[in-house]
Amino acid sequence: MKSLLTLIALLVLAGSGWASSLHGIEAHDPWVREAPPSARVLAAYLRLHNHGDQARTLVSVESPAFERVELHRSEEKNGMASMVRVTKIMIPAHGKVSFAPGSLHVMLIGPRAPLKSGDRVDLTLHFADGSSQTLSAKVRRGGAGGMTHDHDPDHSMKMHKESHGEMKKHGHDH
Repeated sequence: MKSLLTLIALLVLAGSGWASSLHGIEAHDPWVREAPPSARVLAAYLRLHNHGDQARTLVSVESPAFERVELHRSEEKNGMASMVRVTKIMIPAHGKVSFAPGSLHVMLIGPRAPLKSGDRVDLTLHFADGSSQTLSAKVRRGGAGGMTHDHDPDHSMKMHKESHGEMKKHGHDH
């Protein structure tokens, strides 16, 4: 009976959008922004929380639903918005990193099939220590135009660039 209750609790947690790895990383609310069926680029967002005593470094993401997946961040210089590829993202010990519109995001390139609101996309996160974690992101509507990177100042992150494109978060998540 105790095993059954444990299994039910794990299934409830899995259904709530949380995923946990062996190394203490939890992924919260993974989602993909719905785009028109002809879109060749989409974006995924989530929050990562490192419960471990050591920093973890995300080095790549992959998905069988896309030809290519890259880590990106949006930035604005002189009134011009652009996206910059990021080669790795450090998640501090007991820290959080948010992937959100107008900030860090997972760029999903070349969808193998059109996606609509309600569909699910598997994403596998790969870390520098060789571990990986697979999660399911729900496709949902997220702003006018589907792929716009709306900047929300309440969810912006204070980030600074480290060597080789690494991003480090300072402060606390909102």
